[in-house]
Amino acid sequence: MILVCLMIFSQAPLNLDGGILSSNSIVINEFMSHPNSSCTEADGEWIELFNNTNDWINLSDWVLENNYGEEITLATYLLPPGGYYVLGACGDESLNGGYKPNYVYSGFTIHESGSIVLFNSARLLVDEIEYNGGWPVQAGFSCERINPGWVSNHPSTWDLATVSFGSGDMGTPGSQNSVYENSFAQNSWAFIKAFVE
Repeated sequence: MILVCLMIFSQAPLNLDGGILSSNSIVINEFMSHPNSSCTEADGEWIELFNNTNDWINLSDWVLENNYGEEITLATYLLPPGGYYVLGACGDESLNGGYKPNYVYSGFTIHESGSIVLFNSARLLVDEIEYNGGWPVQAGFSCERINPGWVSNHPSTWDLATVSFGSGDMGTPGSQNSVYENSFAQNSWAFIKAFVE
């Protein structure tokens, strides 16, 4: 019985206190809050979204918001199933640490602790993370989601990137995360930890 419940929980989207467990949405998949290889720290900040659905999704008028009230409103972009979308503060690869953003924003800061919230064009909550000192956030490393179907707002779902890109920072902007895992045991354990805590 317990095994059956775990199998159901590991596959089903659920709203949990402190996070969203979702296999059917656009998710915040990776973020760089403290780059080392960019010209300035602000130039090297970026966020990666992942389309965890089987549908093409138009990101027109979707909004990212941080806990300081700063917002990014996205332009029209058809994100394919399983596709990645990188938002960056600087589009110049010689200044930003060597990544190529799909969208360049301004007036938005990714702090070393805080929150990032994603809304769709109807202003409905799609994904949310609130990270702090207990999360794997470290200078020169992006914070990567281990699996896009796992609970969003829990540190056990995230880890430090293990491969380098561009000018030497660690991360995988625009491609599958270096820490990606999809085993039943890992997925069930992530759910149990999020549910218990």
